Amino acid sequence: MKAKFSGIFLLLFQLSLNFCFAQPAYVFHDRGLEKLEAKNYVEAIKDFDLALQKDKNHAPSYCDKARAEAEIGKKEEALKNFEQAIKLKADYVDAYYYRALLFHKLKDPKAIADFCKTIQLDPKKTDAYLKRGFLYYTNKQENEALKDFNKAIELKCTSIEVYYLRGKIMSQKGNLIDALNDFNEVIKKNPMYSEALIERGKIYLKQNKLEVALTDFNACIANRLNTEEIYTLRAETYLQLGKFDDALRDYNTLIDIYKTKDIKVYAMHADANFKKKDLPATIKDCNKMVSLNREYAPAYLLRAKVYTLQGKSKYVLALNDFKKVCELEPNNIDALNNRGNLLFETAKYAEAIDILNKSIDIKPEATAYYTRSKCFYKTNNKKACCADLEKAAAMGNKDAKKDIGIVCL
Repeated sequence: MKAKFSGIFLLLFQLSLNFCFAQPAYVFHDRGLEKLEAKNYVEAIKDFDLALQKDKNHAPSYCDKARAEAEIGKKEEALKNFEQAIKLKADYVDAYYYRALLFHKLKDPKAIADFCKTIQLDPKKTDAYLKRGFLYYTNKQENEALKDFNKAIELKCTSIEVYYLRGKIMSQKGNLIDALNDFNEVIKKNPMYSEALIERGKIYLKQNKLEVALTDFNACIANRLNTEEIYTLRAETYLQLGKFDDALRDYNTLIDIYKTKDIKVYAMHADANFKKKDLPATIKDCNKMVSLNREYAPAYLLRAKVYTLQGKSKYVLALNDFKKVCELEPNNIDALNNRGNLLFETAKYAEAIDILNKSIDIKPEATAYYTRSKCFYKTNNKKACCADLEKAAAMGNKDAKKDIGIVCL
């Protein structure tokens, strides 16, 4: 009886083998494709191999086997099988497309050529435009990327990433209206897309739409986009809105939490304290900037202005800082004019005239002419005094207009 059953089983096994080998290649290929789509890559490869045993020229099996191999890290084998699929079928769109994806993953520039071939063979393959556009964007080929993104959108691409990247390109080109439209499209589809919110907020900040910019930056932080950039942008927005304590809080976050060494953050921190009229805190900020970079002219300039506001007892310190700015930036009009004015206030008229001459040579301004006129008056040079008063008055200086009637009659 056992021998009889063994014979039956052997017969059934033989029949199943015969049935298996009788199947055409596409049956094994289709079965492998199902497993590939189910991410069962190893078993899929086995079925593709069976298909190739049936038909060594079955291009789809080479292509899809390569796809499975790429997923499990067999990159070299995958490339060989993609190549074989293309040899067998020169116009095989999927082989070029999926090989392009593998090249992209390998950071191989040949990806672009394969995407180009894909598009040549199938001009309506949306994902090829999208992926090639991403590559162009990464390579800083913005114009080429823009063409691909436009085409992908024309073909009804559903990816919001394409709108986001197109918006970034538009923003970089200064086309803010179109950029806003793209970022709005992204945010409409995904209100939590923080990268689009921050880019839209930047545009609003440029447009001086401070409240809506602040709303976007707050939304980013609420979405837990906690980066130095977002706190810097929000702090700048608070500063422009005159919300100095809020600005200082964000700058403190950058300094205390992120341990920033960006001197511009300390400069903005100082600016907030200065506008808040906290002069000691501003001096402290300026000292910190100088300790970070002894060649940073804005720190000396702001500190000099604060010293000037603190009264005559600090004029010497102010003059030293204005002088330092002029050494670092000889054409700094703000420093030259302030230094000239302070030299006048300390009765150093000849030095003041010399500094103001330099300022006027670089950029004639009413303030410089008026201050120099006062220096000439103090040194009894009435002719030069009146000439400067005339120039200052012609440039709109109201004090100069009044003094002409008193000094130059």
